[in-house]
Amino acid sequence: MLGQVIFSLLLLVPAFYWIMINSYKPSTPEIKDVSLDEKKICVILPMRNEISNVERKLESMIGEILPHRLVELIVADSDSEDGTKDVAKEILEESALETDRWKIMSFDVRGKNVALNGVLETIDSDIIVISDADALISPGWLEIVCSRMEEPEIGVVSGIEREIRTDNQGFDDYYRGKSNRLRVLESDIDSTPVLEGSILAWKTSALGSFRLNERMNADDAQIGFTSINRGYRAIVDQRITFRGFEGSPVRTLKESVRRAQGLSIVLIKNSYLAISNPRKSSRMAIFNALFLYVIFPWVAFLFTMNSMFAFSIGPGIGNNWESASILAILLTLISRRGRFLGRGVLISIIAHLQAIIGRRYQNWDPVR
Repeated sequence: MLGQVIFSLLLLVPAFYWIMINSYKPSTPEIKDVSLDEKKICVILPMRNEISNVERKLESMIGEILPHRLVELIVADSDSEDGTKDVAKEILEESALETDRWKIMSFDVRGKNVALNGVLETIDSDIIVISDADALISPGWLEIVCSRMEEPEIGVVSGIEREIRTDNQGFDDYYRGKSNRLRVLESDIDSTPVLEGSILAWKTSALGSFRLNERMNADDAQIGFTSINRGYRAIVDQRITFRGFEGSPVRTLKESVRRAQGLSIVLIKNSYLAISNPRKSSRMAIFNALFLYVIFPWVAFLFTMNSMFAFSIGPGIGNNWESASILAILLTLISRRGRFLGRGVLISIIAHLQAIIGRRYQNWDPVR
């Protein structure tokens, strides 16, 4: 019984954090007047087999950076087999972007982080931006990024996925809405450990010449934790939004597992920052993320298994903890949000088990 009580209390930790952080009201910083002709900015677009997105991605990015002479664009092709590199070259050659402001770099070794590291070794920029090929970024993002980079404490700026409000929310929509609010509030307090690689920027004066771990994915989390570890804030700005070119499709289970695994590994590797951290105000956000994505799924699993085992030994409805636990589980699964919670727990556990047996996703092939 003592174990079940402990599990029950642990399951309430994220709820307490949610209540606490919602007492804060996020602010919206003003966009500062900054000259985009004073800093060298490099926009990197990592791609692998993105033939369906390469044209519209480049067109959307070129339109944003074209007026600013010191902004260059690099397509980092990760061993594409569908002609992505050739199409990208054709589009860029026909664009209004000067030839000295763009290049295509090809990498025979697959992996997004391999491609990003390869580019980082060749550039010397004040601000670096990365963006996924399937993400349509809201106009004006470059000005907002540069404005936030003027704040001396900020090292990394990311955006949030645009919400689609509907009466019939699915798991992705529900998670997105709650996650966005959490990240915005954490960013307003100090930093958030959960960023978005779909649009992410950092200043090299803060992060230095770091390199990504090529044996894992989660480049966004790696960059964010590097910033925090160096004493700089890692934030999302809710004015920078993105969505998929085809809207916001439902992620497959495999995609969700990939994302969960990458974030979990980075959280574990940087778990010490929840205790010893140059940015003291970010410790609670890191602890909550570590608990929510790494510890909570196993607590929920053990609570369920312990309840089922105890109830199977002494079945029967009565005034006892076995019956109360089973009833709580059933009521949770009956509710829509409870089923979403169950799906999230399942995704995390699968991700953790695959990581333990050595199944990783650093060489992810996009699902289009």
